[in-house]
Amino acid sequence: MYTSCIFSCSEIADVFRCYRYPSLSYGSFTETVTVVTCPGNIHESAALDLIGPILADAEQYLSQYSLASRILYYGSTTTNDFEDEFEGSTKQPDGGVRYKYLDGDKVTVVLEAGFSEDYNSLCRSKNMWIDGHGVNVYILLCLTEKPRFKNPTTEYGDIGDVKAATDLIKSSMNETLGLNLSNNHHTLFLYRGHKWAGELKDVFIETWRAGTSIPSKYLVQDGRTCDDLPTTLGIKISDLFPDNVRRAAHIPNKVIPFNATVYVQKLMGAMCATAEDRFKKFIKEGGGRRGGEGSGRGGRGRRGV
Repeated sequence: MYTSCIFSCSEIADVFRCYRYPSLSYGSFTETVTVVTCPGNIHESAALDLIGPILADAEQYLSQYSLASRILYYGSTTTNDFEDEFEGSTKQPDGGVRYKYLDGDKVTVVLEAGFSEDYNSLCRSKNMWIDGHGVNVYILLCLTEKPRFKNPTTEYGDIGDVKAATDLIKSSMNETLGLNLSNNHHTLFLYRGHKWAGELKDVFIETWRAGTSIPSKYLVQDGRTCDDLPTTLGIKISDLFPDNVRRAAHIPNKVIPFNATVYVQKLMGAMCATAEDRFKKFIKEGGGRRGGEGSGRGGRGRRGV
């Protein structure tokens, strides 16, 4: 009986929880250091819910081949063995796929996700991974949240029961999520007069190979889920293996499907969870004065910035 070594989605989630933030990445070619802060729900979902189904489809397709157990999730390890002008660089991707040799690993697919203002940085990362590390595929995911989140500038003076307040915002955010899902419209997550998560305005994906790219595939435009969602990102089974390994094993190639509808729904759910987390953090840090009375010295809670 075949036993797969490919991570389940829950195991991949455990990988994310093992991350240590903030972390640093360094690009030797541009001599720039990037501080990677905690990605939050939207960033984690962007990677987990894209790479997870790719591995699940590969697991099912490759179940009759012994090499299937060597296709593994990649993302929690900092990579520093870049070559040529990228020698000396360090990078930790948001997600990816690696092929396990008997004496080491080969990263074959890498995903980097970021917000729209990070697009140029994501493109520089593409060059590092393809030219400096020889990955088969680089997936670039770009999101736009508008307006970007800002902490409230005033305290909430009537929060005496934090758990009750948390339950209330969870109910409110889930109601907004339900409306968004039913209307395919990504509206703001509002609660107590404040925007806890903006509109997921634009989401697009680019799939890059050495010297070429598949044109951008928009999943969300101007706050609405696109009607003509892609059914594949152009990733094939052969992309998960190093060159010649698949052919030597006589594994037939095929295109891996992509369920964009489910993926967008999960991103919307991640925005909802992000709104809840931001509210809870604000309250935890003193943004809600317990029972109308101040907390801490001077009778005042910590104000949002």
